[in-house]
Amino acid sequence: MTDTTGLRPIAPPDPTRPDAGLVLASLWHTEGPEQQRKVMSGVMDAWEEARLPAAYLARHCLAGSDGRTVLNFAQWTTPEAHRAFAADPRNQQTLGSAVQALHSAGPPGRYAPHRLTGRHGGTARCFTATWYDTEDAGAARSLADALAGREPADPAAVAECSFVAEDGRQLLVLTGFEDEPGGAGPWFRPFRGLVRPAHRET
Repeated sequence: MTDTTGLRPIAPPDPTRPDAGLVLASLWHTEGPEQQRKVMSGVMDAWEEARLPAAYLARHCLAGSDGRTVLNFAQWTTPEAHRAFAADPRNQQTLGSAVQALHSAGPPGRYAPHRLTGRHGGTARCFTATWYDTEDAGAARSLADALAGREPADPAAVAECSFVAEDGRQLLVLTGFEDEPGGAGPWFRPFRGLVRPAHRET
């Protein structure tokens, strides 16, 4: 079932949304700011033109502060729904070909949400992303719990979300900030997104 109603072309990512049972994430490396922008624009143009199912929730390209990296972040209701979409030859020919023409990349990592924590009621406008290699899903969840319980937690963070890879061999921690975070590594600012608003219980 295709459902394009309610999709919003401009919205920041919400990694804490409760209806996302699958997260797809990958980090791309480009040659510099011009190619970084070209790749992000082209990818989002292709997704905005695609026929997307109701199970599609959001996709974002986030620009790295180093002017080279691109963080891809997508959310779907279930892994099964995304697999059905990705297996459709029509989507492989259109979306797959469009993306590969812009940037040669393997498939994104597939993750299940584990801990989704929002703090202070703020809106995350910048993000850091950290990947950890783990032995299995149990080790990944234990590491996520340990990181979430560490002291002191970053007082500037308004969200911290951990995602466990489907094969259990990796943990992704996405931390959101209202302002530009400090630190030596690159951080990411939303460039473009296509979002189906979440229906949250009140």
